[in-house]
Amino acid sequence: MSHKTAIKVYEIASYVLILGATAIYFIMKAHGLSLTMLVLALAIFCRWMMDRHRYRSCDEENDQLRDDLRRLTLLLAEEKKKNSNNNK
Repeated sequence: MSHKTAIKVYEIASYVLILGATAIYFIMKAHGLSLTMLVLALAIFCRWMMDRHRYRSCDEENDQLRDDLRRLTLLLAEEKKKNSNNNK
């Protein structure tokens, strides 16, 4: 599963869990408080996982961009060296 898909899944799951916790709270009133807290804890966990995947996705993209920049810098240096040798 790609990072983009995982982020979307965790985001949707957290919203569904928050709505479920709200429904449980209003349906069961005082007796459903512990169940409500459990569902809210799961929603918080889903949000945490979503942020974790976003962070990892950004790190992977930054690493890829760094590698591309290094490669392009080497190509530019080689081209400059080649041009300076041709001008002599």
